[in-house]
Amino acid sequence: MGKKKLDEIIAMFSDTCGFGDPEARRNAELRLQLLLAQQQSKTANRLNLLTFLLVVVGLLNAAVLAFQVWGK
Repeated sequence: MGKKKLDEIIAMFSDTCGFGDPEARRNAELRLQLLLAQQQSKTANRLNLLTFLLVVVGLLNAAVLAFQVWGK
């Protein structure tokens, strides 16, 4: 379920599309919420990885600084 599927479901909610059955609208809204939650989860995982990499780079930066100060 990627961006294409998300775009298809969002297109269902445009002004020209109507839902004759309330259950059909509810199902479409639930699928939309599921796709949005999956996208948020992927984004959160990427942000966690970037945060971890930034911590590693910061520690390396601190190590280099310490070596420059006390390594002479």
